[in-house]
Amino acid sequence: MIRLQTYAGLSLAGALAVIYYAFNSRGQFYPAMVYLSTSKISLVLLLNMGLVIMCMLWQLTKRLFLGSLREAEVERLNEQAWREVMEILFAITIFRQDFSVTFLAMVTALLLIKALHWLAQKRVEYIETTPSVPMLSHIRIVSFLGFLLVLDSLFLYSSLKYLIQTWKPSVSLFFSFEYMILATTTVSTFVKYVFYVSDMLMEGQWERKAVYTFYLELMRDLLHLSMYLCFFLVIFIYLPLLKNGVLTSLASLFKK
Repeated sequence: MIRLQTYAGLSLAGALAVIYYAFNSRGQFYPAMVYLSTSKISLVLLLNMGLVIMCMLWQLTKRLFLGSLREAEVERLNEQAWREVMEILFAITIFRQDFSVTFLAMVTALLLIKALHWLAQKRVEYIETTPSVPMLSHIRIVSFLGFLLVLDSLFLYSSLKYLIQTWKPSVSLFFSFEYMILATTTVSTFVKYVFYVSDMLMEGQWERKAVYTFYLELMRDLLHLSMYLCFFLVIFIYLPLLKNGVLTSLASLFKK
């Protein structure tokens, strides 16, 4: 199986080759850019290079904040990935009129950011069940959660800004809800970690920790449920084609 470093090197070589060919054969900047944006081979090579860069940034972030992954964390990634891919495919069918290269890039970034959130949750669960955790691990997980919250906030701000400027339902609506859910998940994970640290400082004598953790998870789940309901309500109101298609399918189902 080819290694990521080897594949990245080949992808970089291919991208540089097509860029060199475009500027060498066209001679000027604008014709070269037109060629790069219209040639199918150029688009494939450049998109592939963009995907490789995203994967390398993801690997760097993972290595910086988490180090080596445990077997349980790898299993969590594999389990969650398939479900999220199906959800993304469903979103693509809703916003198929907005399908573009930018949309694919945003979807890929969303999947990679979600994967980081899964790892953060799993690492906090591991820390909670480990008797002795080095101080470096505490520093790394707190820094990681702060990094994820900043990342969620930036993408949420960008999506909401575009949504407010255009003031029409588009793919940015989907990303706004997704990053709101991720931001609340990050805050919930951090508060859960604070509960663990507080209990540890009390030497395990905090009797109401389980109660507060239960209410925290309940509030998080109710908030996420409310967000999903709002999302689908907006979809049904502002996307009549989807609404008519769903109603037609339901009507045909009841007729059977």
